[in-house]
Amino acid sequence: MMTFDSGKAGVTEDPIDAARRWVVRLRSGNVSRDDIEALNRWRAESMSHRTAFAFANAQWNMLRQAAQNVATADVASRERSMLTRRAWMGGALAASLGGAAYLAVRPPLELWPSLSELSADYRTDVGERRQINVAEDVSVELNTRTSVVAGAGADAQGLTLISGEIAVTTGRTGAKLRQPFVVAAGAGRVSALRATFDLRRDGHEVRVVCLDGAVSVACGKETVSLNGGQYLNYGADGFGNVKPSDSRSVDAWRRGLLVFENQPLAQVVSEINRYRRGRIVLTSARIGHLPLDATFRLDRIEEVVPKLAHLFSLKVRTLPGGVVLLS
Repeated sequence: MMTFDSGKAGVTEDPIDAARRWVVRLRSGNVSRDDIEALNRWRAESMSHRTAFAFANAQWNMLRQAAQNVATADVASRERSMLTRRAWMGGALAASLGGAAYLAVRPPLELWPSLSELSADYRTDVGERRQINVAEDVSVELNTRTSVVAGAGADAQGLTLISGEIAVTTGRTGAKLRQPFVVAAGAGRVSALRATFDLRRDGHEVRVVCLDGAVSVACGKETVSLNGGQYLNYGADGFGNVKPSDSRSVDAWRRGLLVFENQPLAQVVSEINRYRRGRIVLTSARIGHLPLDATFRLDRIEEVVPKLAHLFSLKVRTLPGGVVLLS
C-alpha cells in the first residue's frame, strides 16, 4: 500500500504533491486493491483532496501531450524528452492553464519549471538548497529553483547552469586544481583554479560575482578577469562593466537569509518570488518604487507578505496557486 511521509514530524504533505504521487502510482501499472482502497480513503478525507486528485489527473494528461508536441516540433534536444516520473514529481504543472506545448517550454510567471529545467542532472525545488561534489576538490551549492547539467561543452568535468544560482568553491583543500573548473551559463563560460564565486542565470542574463580568489569569464571573443569583491553581468550582447560587489547580500542565501538595502519593492518582490511557491504581484508601478531595507529568513518566507502589507499599508488579495496581489 502506498503511504506518504514528509520526513518531518507533524508536517502534512501538500494535497497537490500527494495527488501527484497517487497519479504516478496509478499510472505505474502495478496497483493493488489495497492501493485503490487507500486512495479512496485519502480522497474521502476532504474536498481539497478530491479536487487535488482531479487537478493532478488533468495535469498529467495535458503535460504528457505537451511534451509530445514539443518533441514533434523538434525544439532543443533537452526539451525533446517525454514526460518522466522525475519530471512529474519535480513539480511540473504545465498545461493546467492551457496552451500546452508553449506553457511546457515557457511557463507563465515561472509558476512551474520548464522542460529544460526538468531535464537537469541536478535540480532544486522552491525554497530548497543543495550541495553537490561534482569534481575533485570542487564543491557546488545550488540555490532555490536551480537546474544544472553535468558537463560544460567540451569540458566533461564542468557544469552547465540552465537556470537559477550556484555558489562554486574550487581548490577547497588549499591546492590549485590541475586545470580550471568550468561552468557554462548562457552565452558565456566561467573558469577558476582556486576561487569562490556566485553564478546566477535569469533567462539570457548572467551575473558572475567573485567572492574570493580570481575567476576568468569568457563571452564571445572577449575574456574578463574578476578578483574577490568584483562582479559583472553578461548576455547575448556581451559584457557589462566590472563593478564592486556587496558580498553580504549576494552570499546571504547560503546563510538562509535575504538581505535588501534600500532596494525598490519591485526588485524585492522579484527576489522573494524565487523562494516561495506561487507569485507575489504588485498591482501598480507606484508600489514597486517604494524603497525597502530589510532582512528576511528563508525558513520563514511566508511571513514576508503580511510584513510588507503592514509596513507599506498594502491590501492583500490571495488567489489560487499561491498568487498574491498587493495593492
